Amino acid sequence: MDASSNDRPQQPDVLEQIARVFSHLDREIWIVTSAHDQRRGGLVATWVSQASIDEQNPQAAIALAPNHFTAELVSRSGTFGLHLLRREQTALAWNFALDSGRTRDKLEHLSVSQGSDGVPRIDDCLGWLICRVTETFKLPDRWYFWAAVVDGRIVQEGEVLRQSDFLASGTPQQLARLGQNLQHDIEIGRRLRHQS
Repeated sequence: MDASSNDRPQQPDVLEQIARVFSHLDREIWIVTSAHDQRRGGLVATWVSQASIDEQNPQAAIALAPNHFTAELVSRSGTFGLHLLRREQTALAWNFALDSGRTRDKLEHLSVSQGSDGVPRIDDCLGWLICRVTETFKLPDRWYFWAAVVDGRIVQEGEVLRQSDFLASGTPQQLARLGQNLQHDIEIGRRLRHQS
């Protein structure tokens, strides 16, 4: 269901207050990986959630912008990996944050395993989950994937890398580039919403 422009707050002060509420969130940094037809990729994601309280039927949900290469790979393969990072793994997160898998293999210089499911698994992380998509909801600016979690491991204990730690670790150049990328995604999302 798409919200009409009348449902969105127009007042700058209301938008500022909404942004302040959201600023209190400090989500985990995840690396989402996928592969299809000899191509593989990954990206940084913060919209990752456990989607079932039933431990006998573990599920996860993710939201990806459709303009991202990894979203295309997940959609075509029907599988993805989720990698939770340790707090000190900011360099690994930046490797997946700034450019597209269409232009380089972000997994090339990493120790990566691949099981029979075909999902690239980053060996050095806090923990990983392998997921098979069960439902997909494609909205103009986000694709939502619900998935059965079919395998998973804790690789190494540690504190979880969170969004605030990640952003605090960035150089001015990295932060500027990340800001440009986010603005680009916002503009694409707005165009896609208006086209629907």
